[in-house]
Amino acid sequence: MLYISRAIVPLLVVGILPFSHLTQAAEIGLPAINEAQQSCLLEPSIEVELSSEVQGVVRQMSVTRGDKVKKGDVLMILNSEVEEAVLATARAKVNFAARKVKRNQKLFNKKLLSAHEKDEMLTELRLAQSQAKEAKVHLKQRQTSSPIDGVIVEKLKELGEYVDESPFLRIVTLNPLRAEVVLQAEVYAQISKGMKVAIYPESDDQQAYHGEIDIIDPVIDVGSNTFAVSVVLENNERTLLAGLRCRVEF
Repeated sequence: MLYISRAIVPLLVVGILPFSHLTQAAEIGLPAINEAQQSCLLEPSIEVELSSEVQGVVRQMSVTRGDKVKKGDVLMILNSEVEEAVLATARAKVNFAARKVKRNQKLFNKKLLSAHEKDEMLTELRLAQSQAKEAKVHLKQRQTSSPIDGVIVEKLKELGEYVDESPFLRIVTLNPLRAEVVLQAEVYAQISKGMKVAIYPESDDQQAYHGEIDIIDPVIDVGSNTFAVSVVLENNERTLLAGLRCRVEF
């Protein structure tokens, strides 16, 4: 009688079995996912290290660690006296060029001004408008807004400090949360995107929170013969804390 070791069978099956045939996988002996409790770690679903587009000295930063922020909130403003003056000058030039065009329009209608003279005045106005637009962009670059809804978890700069391309704030999103789970390659065929799972946080091992798989590693790690899946779960009431260890049941 020919004997094949259990360690070899799953590898042969994974190589030839379509991933959708879950019942067949169970029939031919693939190990159950929940034979052992799978450990996981709760993490923020999004983490952003915020830096400034330009260099400068911090003039205003109204947030601190633990503050909740909304997408679009201005979090930091650099000293911008020069940029404000440049914008004011550019706007003055726009107003002057616009008045000049308006003042000479009647002369042009009466053919007392040439087409060339009118073109010069309109070009002067357009150039002034472009300079004002550029100055406004430079001024806006002196402030940094939050790209996400989240919570400040780290503040690296204070008023008066110099900011460059290095991060000065770290923001995370705590709703939803994400749990990363590492599984053995033998159960790959039993995992699918959208599969519902139960998460049990270490702080309350009897309370189940429901999530679903949204990411499955497309490649098996050769060294460990494992792959990772990512589970996303709602945290509307903020009852779960990022950083908690947990276990997951599929």
